[in-house]
Amino acid sequence: MERTPKERLCWLLRLYKDKEIEAETFCDEFHLTYHYELNDEELTETERVLFREIAAVAARFSPFEEDHQKYPGVYFTTEDVERVVEGNVG
Repeated sequence: MERTPKERLCWLLRLYKDKEIEAETFCDEFHLTYHYELNDEELTETERVLFREIAAVAARFSPFEEDHQKYPGVYFTTEDVERVVEGNVG
């Protein structure tokens, strides 16, 4: 099934919330779709704010503890991803 970028973002959020995909896959796919495929004009203002917040975390996600130790405050963790998704999608 072919999805629009907006539909794909919503689908990824559902998959992640339902624990059908891991944070790393979610972040990779969300980041690519948001930054490279999405036309911002197809979003409502609420969606723009919501997706922008999630995309900012997704773009800087790292599953590697070494990254977090070597560059504190630069990368986001799985817990950060869960927090931003739950806080925005609830």
